[in-house]
Amino acid sequence: MSVIIKAENLACQSGRRFLIHQINWDVQKGDHWILFGMNGCGKTTLLSIIAGFKGYTKGKLQVFGQEYNEENIFELRRRIGWVSSSFFDKYLSWESALSIVLSGVSGTLSMSRDITDADVKRARTLLKELRLGSKIDQPFALMSKGERQCVLIARALISNPEILILDEPGTGLDIYARDYVLRAIDDLAKNSDMTIIYVTHYAEEILPSFDKTILMKDGRIFKKGTTEELFTNEVFSEFMEYESEVAQKDGYVEIKMKIDSTFGDAFKVKREVEE
Repeated sequence: MSVIIKAENLACQSGRRFLIHQINWDVQKGDHWILFGMNGCGKTTLLSIIAGFKGYTKGKLQVFGQEYNEENIFELRRRIGWVSSSFFDKYLSWESALSIVLSGVSGTLSMSRDITDADVKRARTLLKELRLGSKIDQPFALMSKGERQCVLIARALISNPEILILDEPGTGLDIYARDYVLRAIDDLAKNSDMTIIYVTHYAEEILPSFDKTILMKDGRIFKKGTTEELFTNEVFSEFMEYESEVAQKDGYVEIKMKIDSTFGDAFKVKREVEE
Protein backbone atom coordinates (compact mmCIF):
# COMPACT_ATOMS: atom_id res chain seq x y z
CA MET A 1 0.00 0.00 0.00
CA SER A 2 1.19 3.52 -0.78
CA VAL A 3 1.55 6.46 1.59
CA ILE A 4 -1.23 8.91 0.75
CA ILE A 5 -0.53 11.48 3.52
CA LYS A 6 2.93 12.13 4.92
CA ALA A 7 3.62 14.72 7.62
CA GLU A 8 7.17 15.33 8.83
CA ASN A 9 7.81 17.58 11.85
CA LEU A 10 4.70 19.53 10.83
CA ALA A 11 3.99 22.66 12.89
CA CYS A 12 1.62 25.60 12.80
CA GLN A 13 2.46 28.61 14.93
CA SER A 14 0.29 31.61 15.83
CA GLY A 15 2.38 34.27 17.50
CA ARG A 16 4.44 32.47 20.12
CA ARG A 17 1.94 29.65 20.47
CA PHE A 18 2.15 26.39 18.54
CA LEU A 19 -1.29 25.19 17.47
CA ILE A 20 0.34 21.92 16.40
CA HIS A 21 3.97 20.93 16.85
CA GLN A 22 6.27 18.14 15.59
CA ILE A 23 3.56 16.09 13.90
CA ASN A 24 4.99 12.97 12.24
CA TRP A 25 2.33 10.81 10.63
CA ASP A 26 2.13 8.45 7.65
CA VAL A 27 -1.31 7.46 6.36
CA GLN A 28 -1.54 4.58 3.92
CA LYS A 29 -4.14 4.39 1.16
CA GLY A 30 -7.22 2.65 2.56
CA ASP A 31 -6.34 3.35 6.21
CA HIS A 32 -9.11 4.17 8.69
CA TRP A 33 -7.89 6.41 11.52
CA ILE A 34 -9.53 7.77 14.66
CA LEU A 35 -8.17 11.14 15.81
CA PHE A 36 -9.03 11.56 19.48
CA GLY A 37 -8.34 14.49 21.79
CA MET A 38 -9.91 17.19 23.92
CA ASN A 39 -11.06 20.59 22.66
CA GLY A 40 -8.16 22.87 21.73
CA CYS A 41 -5.61 20.09 21.25
CA GLY A 42 -5.02 20.95 17.57
CA LYS A 43 -7.18 18.37 15.79
CA THR A 44 -9.04 20.79 13.52
CA THR A 45 -5.85 22.74 12.76
CA LEU A 46 -4.06 19.57 11.69
CA LEU A 47 -6.92 18.33 9.54
CA SER A 48 -7.55 21.70 7.87
CA ILE A 49 -3.86 21.75 6.89
CA ILE A 50 -4.09 18.23 5.44
CA ALA A 51 -7.29 19.18 3.57
CA GLY A 52 -5.51 22.16 1.98
CA PHE A 53 -7.51 24.91 3.69
CA LYS A 54 -4.82 26.18 6.09
CA GLY A 55 -1.11 26.81 5.83
CA TYR A 56 1.63 25.62 8.15
CA THR A 57 4.80 27.30 9.40
CA LYS A 58 7.32 24.49 9.74
CA GLY A 59 7.92 20.95 8.56
CA LYS A 60 6.73 19.17 5.46
CA LEU A 61 3.42 17.79 4.20
CA GLN A 62 2.76 15.64 1.16
CA VAL A 63 -0.72 14.60 0.04
CA PHE A 64 -0.95 12.14 -2.86
CA GLY A 65 2.82 12.48 -3.09
CA GLN A 66 2.68 16.26 -3.66
CA GLU A 67 3.17 19.38 -1.58
CA TYR A 68 0.42 21.99 -1.87
CA ASN A 69 1.15 24.91 -4.19
CA GLU A 70 -0.82 27.48 -6.19
CA GLU A 71 -0.98 25.22 -9.22
CA ASN A 72 -2.24 22.00 -7.65
CA ILE A 73 -4.22 23.05 -4.57
CA PHE A 74 -7.71 22.94 -6.12
CA GLU A 75 -7.00 19.68 -7.91
CA LEU A 76 -5.84 18.06 -4.64
CA ARG A 77 -8.76 19.50 -2.66
CA ARG A 78 -11.21 17.87 -5.09
CA ARG A 79 -9.80 14.50 -4.07
CA ILE A 80 -10.43 15.16 -0.38
CA GLY A 81 -13.82 15.28 1.34
CA TRP A 82 -13.59 17.66 4.33
CA VAL A 83 -16.32 17.93 6.98
CA SER A 84 -15.76 20.44 9.78
CA SER A 85 -18.44 22.75 11.13
CA SER A 86 -15.85 24.53 13.32
CA PHE A 87 -13.99 25.45 10.11
CA PHE A 88 -16.76 26.11 7.57
CA ASP A 89 -19.02 28.05 9.97
CA LYS A 90 -16.43 30.84 9.77
CA TYR A 91 -16.70 31.18 5.99
CA LEU A 92 -20.26 30.22 5.00
CA SER A 93 -23.37 32.24 5.74
CA TRP A 94 -26.01 33.06 3.10
CA GLU A 95 -25.05 30.46 0.50
CA SER A 96 -27.79 27.92 -0.21
CA ALA A 97 -27.46 24.29 0.83
CA LEU A 98 -27.33 23.23 -2.83
CA SER A 99 -24.58 25.67 -3.81
CA ILE A 100 -22.47 24.64 -0.80
CA VAL A 101 -22.73 20.97 -1.71
CA LEU A 102 -21.84 21.76 -5.33
CA SER A 103 -18.77 23.74 -4.21
CA GLY A 104 -17.29 20.39 -3.22
CA VAL A 105 -17.00 19.49 -6.90
CA SER A 106 -14.37 22.20 -7.45
CA GLY A 107 -12.74 22.08 -4.00
CA THR A 108 -13.49 25.75 -3.35
CA LEU A 109 -15.89 27.65 -1.09
CA SER A 110 -18.11 28.70 -4.01
CA MET A 111 -19.87 26.95 -6.87
CA SER A 112 -17.88 26.48 -10.07
CA ARG A 113 -19.20 27.36 -13.54
CA ASP A 114 -18.34 23.84 -14.71
CA ILE A 115 -21.13 22.16 -12.72
CA THR A 116 -23.01 19.54 -14.74
CA ASP A 117 -26.61 18.34 -14.56
CA ALA A 118 -25.27 15.08 -13.09
CA ASP A 119 -23.56 17.05 -10.30
CA VAL A 120 -26.81 18.86 -9.46
CA LYS A 121 -28.77 15.60 -9.45
CA ARG A 122 -26.27 13.94 -7.13
CA ALA A 123 -26.25 16.96 -4.80
CA ARG A 124 -30.05 16.93 -4.56
CA THR A 125 -30.05 13.18 -3.90
CA LEU A 126 -27.49 13.48 -1.10
CA LEU A 127 -29.44 16.30 0.56
CA LYS A 128 -32.69 14.34 0.33
CA GLU A 129 -31.08 11.27 1.91
CA LEU A 130 -29.96 13.51 4.79
CA ARG A 131 -33.55 14.79 5.17
CA LEU A 132 -32.84 18.21 3.71
CA GLY A 133 -34.87 17.82 0.53
CA SER A 134 -37.19 20.67 1.51
CA LYS A 135 -34.28 22.98 2.41
CA ILE A 136 -32.17 22.73 -0.71
CA ASP A 137 -32.41 26.47 -1.35
CA GLN A 138 -32.27 27.57 2.30
CA PRO A 139 -29.32 29.77 3.36
CA PHE A 140 -26.69 28.12 5.54
CA ALA A 141 -27.04 30.82 8.23
CA LEU A 142 -30.74 29.99 8.75
CA MET A 143 -30.15 26.28 9.36
CA SER A 144 -29.77 24.46 12.65
CA LYS A 145 -26.36 23.11 13.64
CA GLY A 146 -27.42 19.58 12.70
CA GLU A 147 -28.73 20.70 9.31
CA ARG A 148 -25.47 22.54 8.59
CA GLN A 149 -23.52 19.43 9.48
CA CYS A 150 -25.57 17.37 7.03
CA VAL A 151 -24.93 19.94 4.28
CA LEU A 152 -21.17 19.65 4.88
CA ILE A 153 -21.36 15.86 4.83
CA ALA A 154 -23.15 15.98 1.48
CA ARG A 155 -20.50 18.43 0.23
CA ALA A 156 -17.72 16.04 1.26
CA LEU A 157 -19.28 13.04 -0.47
CA ILE A 158 -20.34 14.63 -3.76
CA SER A 159 -16.99 14.16 -5.50
CA ASN A 160 -16.44 10.54 -4.37
CA PRO A 161 -13.22 11.57 -2.57
CA GLU A 162 -10.17 9.37 -2.17
CA ILE A 163 -9.63 10.80 1.33
CA LEU A 164 -12.56 11.56 3.63
CA ILE A 165 -11.78 13.74 6.67
CA LEU A 166 -14.58 13.95 9.25
CA ASP A 167 -14.19 16.45 12.09
CA GLU A 168 -16.85 15.43 14.64
CA PRO A 169 -19.52 14.68 12.01
CA GLY A 170 -22.07 13.50 14.60
CA THR A 171 -22.15 16.79 16.52
CA GLY A 172 -25.59 18.40 16.44
CA LEU A 173 -27.28 15.59 14.50
CA ASP A 174 -30.61 14.14 15.56
CA ILE A 175 -30.86 10.39 16.16
CA TYR A 176 -31.91 9.59 12.58
CA ALA A 177 -29.23 11.68 10.86
CA ARG A 178 -26.52 10.45 13.24
CA ASP A 179 -27.43 6.81 12.63
CA TYR A 180 -27.56 7.41 8.86
CA VAL A 181 -24.13 9.10 8.85
CA LEU A 182 -22.51 6.38 10.99
CA ARG A 183 -23.97 3.65 8.75
CA ALA A 184 -22.76 5.46 5.64
CA ILE A 185 -19.25 5.86 7.07
CA ASP A 186 -19.16 2.22 8.14
CA ASP A 187 -20.28 1.15 4.66
CA LEU A 188 -17.58 3.29 3.02
CA ALA A 189 -14.94 1.88 5.36
CA LYS A 190 -15.93 -1.72 4.66
CA ASN A 191 -16.74 -1.58 0.97
CA SER A 192 -14.38 0.95 -0.58
CA ASP A 193 -10.67 1.73 -0.62
CA MET A 194 -11.36 5.26 0.66
CA THR A 195 -8.92 6.58 3.26
CA ILE A 196 -10.94 7.91 6.22
CA ILE A 197 -9.85 10.06 9.17
CA TYR A 198 -12.52 10.43 11.83
CA VAL A 199 -12.48 12.88 14.75
CA THR A 200 -14.91 12.23 17.59
CA HIS A 201 -15.34 12.88 21.30
CA TYR A 202 -17.68 9.95 21.71
CA ALA A 203 -16.42 6.40 22.21
CA GLU A 204 -19.66 4.91 20.84
CA GLU A 205 -18.88 6.49 17.46
CA ILE A 206 -15.59 4.59 17.13
CA LEU A 207 -16.56 1.97 14.57
CA PRO A 208 -14.79 -1.42 14.58
CA SER A 209 -13.43 -0.75 11.09
CA PHE A 210 -11.31 2.12 12.46
CA ASP A 211 -8.36 0.08 13.60
CA LYS A 212 -5.77 2.87 13.92
CA THR A 213 -5.78 5.78 16.37
CA ILE A 214 -3.91 8.98 17.17
CA LEU A 215 -4.27 10.52 20.62
CA MET A 216 -3.55 14.27 20.48
CA LYS A 217 -2.75 16.49 23.43
CA ASP A 218 -1.54 20.10 23.61
CA GLY A 219 -0.89 20.26 19.87
CA ARG A 220 1.27 17.16 19.78
CA ILE A 221 0.77 13.47 19.13
CA PHE A 222 0.56 11.84 22.54
CA LYS A 223 0.54 8.32 21.11
CA LYS A 224 -0.37 6.62 17.85
CA GLY A 225 -0.94 2.95 17.04
CA THR A 226 -3.72 0.44 16.78
CA THR A 227 -7.05 1.28 18.39
CA GLU A 228 -6.85 -1.92 20.40
CA GLU A 229 -3.44 -0.96 21.85
CA LEU A 230 -4.33 2.63 22.75
CA PHE A 231 -7.80 2.24 24.22
CA THR A 232 -6.72 0.53 27.42
CA ASN A 233 -7.09 1.51 31.09
CA GLU A 234 -3.39 2.32 31.44
CA VAL A 235 -2.92 4.39 28.29
CA PHE A 236 -6.18 6.27 28.61
CA SER A 237 -5.72 7.07 32.30
CA GLU A 238 -2.32 8.58 31.47
CA PHE A 239 -3.75 10.46 28.48
CA MET A 240 -6.75 11.91 30.33
CA GLU A 241 -4.92 12.37 33.66
CA TYR A 242 -7.91 10.73 35.33
CA GLU A 243 -8.41 7.12 36.27
CA SER A 244 -10.28 5.58 33.35
CA GLU A 245 -11.88 2.25 32.58
CA VAL A 246 -11.87 1.21 28.93
CA ALA A 247 -13.81 -1.77 27.62
CA GLN A 248 -13.72 -3.16 24.08
CA LYS A 249 -16.38 -5.55 22.86
CA ASP A 250 -16.86 -6.64 19.25
CA GLY A 251 -14.56 -3.79 18.23
CA TYR A 252 -16.60 -1.07 19.95
CA VAL A 253 -15.10 1.08 22.70
CA GLU A 254 -16.64 2.16 26.00
CA ILE A 255 -14.92 4.65 28.32
CA LYS A 256 -15.76 5.42 31.92
CA MET A 257 -13.85 8.05 33.90
CA LYS A 258 -13.75 8.22 37.68
CA ILE A 259 -14.34 11.91 38.32
CA ASP A 260 -15.68 13.20 41.63
CA SER A 261 -18.10 16.11 41.35
CA THR A 262 -17.71 19.05 43.76
CA PHE A 263 -21.14 20.54 43.06
CA GLY A 264 -22.62 18.74 46.07
CA ASP A 265 -20.14 20.51 48.36
CA ALA A 266 -20.98 23.88 46.78
CA PHE A 267 -24.70 23.45 47.43
CA LYS A 268 -24.00 22.20 50.95
CA VAL A 269 -22.03 25.39 51.69
CA LYS A 270 -24.90 27.50 50.30
CA ARG A 271 -27.42 25.75 52.56
CA GLU A 272 -25.20 26.16 55.61
CA VAL A 273 -24.84 29.91 54.93
CA GLU A 274 -28.59 30.33 54.45
CA GLU A 275 -29.30 28.45 57.69
